[in-house]
Amino acid sequence: MDTVATCTFWIAFATLFHIYLGYEKLLRVFAALLRRQPPFYADPADTTVTVLLTVHNEADNIIARLDNLLGQDFPADRLDIFIVSDGSTDETVALADTYIRQHASRRITLLPLTGQNGKSMAQNQALPHLKGEIVVLTDAATRFAPDFISQISSHFTDPKVGCVTGTVAFGKDQSAVAHGQNRYWQSEMTMRDCESRLNILVVASGQAMAVRRQLLRPLPAHVGDDCIIPLDVVAAGALVRHAATAIAHDVNETRIHRELRARARMTARNWTGTWMHPRLLSPLHHPGLAFALWSHKLLRWLSPVLLAMMAGSALLLSHMPFYAVTCGLGVVFTVCAGIGLIAPQPTEGSHPAGLRLFLRLSRLCFAFALAQFGFLKGLWIAMTGKRIHAYSNRR
Repeated sequence: MDTVATCTFWIAFATLFHIYLGYEKLLRVFAALLRRQPPFYADPADTTVTVLLTVHNEADNIIARLDNLLGQDFPADRLDIFIVSDGSTDETVALADTYIRQHASRRITLLPLTGQNGKSMAQNQALPHLKGEIVVLTDAATRFAPDFISQISSHFTDPKVGCVTGTVAFGKDQSAVAHGQNRYWQSEMTMRDCESRLNILVVASGQAMAVRRQLLRPLPAHVGDDCIIPLDVVAAGALVRHAATAIAHDVNETRIHRELRARARMTARNWTGTWMHPRLLSPLHHPGLAFALWSHKLLRWLSPVLLAMMAGSALLLSHMPFYAVTCGLGVVFTVCAGIGLIAPQPTEGSHPAGLRLFLRLSRLCFAFALAQFGFLKGLWIAMTGKRIHAYSNRR
């Protein structure tokens, strides 16, 4: 029994180490050894772009979002905006319709759908109407830097590129949830940059991504665009690129129940979507892509299961000093996570240096624990066959 528990503990530990530290370090090393620098892309002369803006009850954001898109430095005669409303029941459609009439010289189209069927289904309804060679997908709450479209579309001058994901920058909200999200996102952007240089990038941000229209396929209702589109693109033999200079600004979630729900929803939809391309997960067919998909996505979503394996094995082996200490560290982590749930943001002057460090670590422990609960809930949703089509994240 001890032998089985020991093997289980160290396999789980090694896998978790790889997920949260080793994989990023490996990517940095390989990117440095291969000396693949981000390529320079010229202005995509004559390339036409359609921005696909999918909305549901975005009356508070729609006008500012359209102002932001019209403020892009991309040539107006090569840019059009297509708004699809997924059964909005507030003033979103009326506000958008008025805005379109007020800006009749710009090419803005509105497609109001009756009934909320989910973002993916709404995007499918829009597909036949998209005219640009490049389609930029985004959300109402996102704000592009003035040169975002110019920067992201420039990557398509390389004919091998089929999809490009921008850099999403979140605000500096100081809640424990946002603090943990910012730390996670810094690592995420580093990994995407390295994977892009190594031609193994298969992830994107749904609020800041672009794709060749000819590579767009109808989306499954229960899978997100940020998951399935990059997979479709690489399955078709094209590359996904990370555009470090294409900046999109978004807002971190600060409410615990909404972050938990969003994390679970993302995990459930993306877990299901990733398995829709099993060939890409096979090291025999696509060794680099499979390594990236397992390391960056699937194993990370399985991390709460691995943590449970570690904890259970350590308890069974707690008669040995090393594993007894490990159990103790688990208790310390749990206590710190609980403190992080209620801990205030540490500030200079109001807290001693040692207390500030402790509070920061506690808040990171809580953010990590919350993410694990979200992964676990999402896995349960996916494994039990439930499908998330339409949703609201506003309560």
